[in-house]
Amino acid sequence: MGLIHKTKFIPFIDVSGTWKQIKKSTTFSLTFNPQTKTFDFISSENPEEEIDSYQPALSQSLTMFDNEDDYKTIFDMCFNLPTGGDAHRDVLLVFYAEKGTGASDSIEYYKAWKVDSVVKLGTLDSVNQSIDFDLALNNHETGAVTIAEGVPTWVPGTWSANTFTPAAGL
Repeated sequence: MGLIHKTKFIPFIDVSGTWKQIKKSTTFSLTFNPQTKTFDFISSENPEEEIDSYQPALSQSLTMFDNEDDYKTIFDMCFNLPTGGDAHRDVLLVFYAEKGTGASDSIEYYKAWKVDSVVKLGTLDSVNQSIDFDLALNNHETGAVTIAEGVPTWVPGTWSANTFTPAAGL
C-alpha cells in the first residue's frame, strides 16, 4: 500500500491529430465542481441537496520551455486568442494508477477520459516563466488507453472493476 504519485495522472492534448503530453506543468488540480439542486421536501425538516451533474475543470500552470510541444501549443493559443470552437482542444486524461486487463485479451489498459475541452487562457507570467490556463472538461467519454513506445492510444469501451471491455467492433 502506498501513495499515488503525481506522475500517475497525466494530461495529453491533441496537437494536429497526435497526443502530446502536457509535461512541464507544475499544477494538476482536477476540480469536479458538482452542480447541485436543493429540494425542500415536505417530509423533511430541512432542505436537502442533491448532485445534479458535474462540471469538471483541470487547472494548469505551464512552465515555458521553448522546445516543448505543450508550450508551443498553449503559446500559439495565447498569441491567437481563439474563441468559440477554435478554443476547443481534445484532451486525454490518463489515470496510470488505475489499470486492468481486457475482458477477452491480456492487453494492459489504463483508465482514461477523452474530453472535448475548452482551453481558458489565464495569465502569461514572463517573470515566473509560466502560462496559467484551465481546461473546462466538457462531454467526457470514459474508456481506456494502451501505451506503445510512450504514446497513448485511445480505446472506447467500459470498465467493470479492473476489467476493460473495448467497444464493439474494436
